[in-house]
Amino acid sequence: MPSEGGTPNITDSAPGIANGTPNKTSRREFLTALGATAASVALTSRQVLSQKKAKSCIIIGAGLAGLSAAYKLKTAGWEVTVLDGRDRIGGRVFSHTFKDTNLICELGAEWVGESHERVHALCGEFKISLQKHQFEDSLMQAGKVLPPKAWGFSEPAKKAWADMIAQYPKLTARQKTELDNLDWWTHLENIGYSRDDLIIRDLMDSTDFGESIRNVSAFAALAEYAESSPHNEMDYKMTGGNSRLAQELAARVGAENIKLGKRVSEVIQRKGVVTIKCGEESFSGDGCICTAPIPSLRKIKFDPPLPAAQAAAAEKLGYSRIIKNGVLFDERFWKADNFSMVTDTTSHYYFHSTQNQPGKQGILTAYAIGDKADVLASQGDERRQVIVARDLIDYSWAAPNLARGIASYAWQRDEFTQGAYAIYGPGEWFGLRPILAKPHLKVLFAGEHIADWQGFMEGAIETGEAAAANLIR
Repeated sequence: MPSEGGTPNITDSAPGIANGTPNKTSRREFLTALGATAASVALTSRQVLSQKKAKSCIIIGAGLAGLSAAYKLKTAGWEVTVLDGRDRIGGRVFSHTFKDTNLICELGAEWVGESHERVHALCGEFKISLQKHQFEDSLMQAGKVLPPKAWGFSEPAKKAWADMIAQYPKLTARQKTELDNLDWWTHLENIGYSRDDLIIRDLMDSTDFGESIRNVSAFAALAEYAESSPHNEMDYKMTGGNSRLAQELAARVGAENIKLGKRVSEVIQRKGVVTIKCGEESFSGDGCICTAPIPSLRKIKFDPPLPAAQAAAAEKLGYSRIIKNGVLFDERFWKADNFSMVTDTTSHYYFHSTQNQPGKQGILTAYAIGDKADVLASQGDERRQVIVARDLIDYSWAAPNLARGIASYAWQRDEFTQGAYAIYGPGEWFGLRPILAKPHLKVLFAGEHIADWQGFMEGAIETGEAAAANLIR
């Protein structure tokens, strides 16, 4: 949780007390049609894969993208060095256990989806059990609470949605590009959503993107919903916390190969060797996989420089403003284990984080996004807890008195990411993403920002492994 001065930190305080499987390839196929993926692969083949003697790699970032890349390379016999500016591994995977309890919530990446094949496979390999963690949404709007299935969209909106999803596989390249140039709100309005429909849709979808749907590419939004599981990939969580996956990867990469507190300042490429500078220290290898989120990448000097188009794309891509607040309550007054609620209060979404975790006490996690996230980030622990619990008063009068502690993290104040995950605005899905994914000589890029979907652990792992595979071939 950020302090008043804006430096993020994690707190655990007690104020006042010491599906069906989606088609995951459609967007990739379209990028191939544009030539972006083909150009990237060709460039990689000529400038990276031809280096048959390359057996060492410097990896920037010890999140899931970097650790999964390192694990794949090490398994193939490569020497790896992983550098990260933080004092911990995991990046945006960040499990938290409340003091004096065994109750865990996630202050970073949250869910594993039905279609997340690589996460499922790695959890199986590392013997990390996955627990069902699905929800049924209530709606709290204008002080009125409606239980699941007692609220929804107008009949015209429901028909428009069904028709849109049915037509998605038939979209032409031109139609996809046209959608990308629109924002999600405008597109839904164009197909028949009423003002009331749009307001609810904004409350729901803003929790997925971290900003209002007025700021999201219509194609990026449609592709995610058309290709995801019925619960929008909010299906499972890892027993014991999602940080276990990062820990298991790191154990196999080897602690001696992971250097924390190393802020990369420069990437130099000379005569087939990549040298990474961290202040006065240097690390050299035959290749480099950069998994740094774009706000951190912008602080790195590349020599030779990034191509102008790639540097411009990096300057433009934004990240979502999200604060996650896990509030510990003395009782689980929400009763249902699968409780969640969309709201028009300060936090757009509440959900039960201690599903499948025994005990009388329980945790509700609250998402706030955009400007509301900034408002909550500016408060101290005690005041933030009061706001988050008080906003539930129309659901339960007991909520404020039962709140006993809060753990918060405002990702927009994180110095390395400056946001929770990448957000592609109108015109950016096809305009920025393919450019950001291109290798720069012997530097390959990975991370959730260039994945099929943003904000999921699966995307980080897939891109990290893909970059490693390009080096191994």
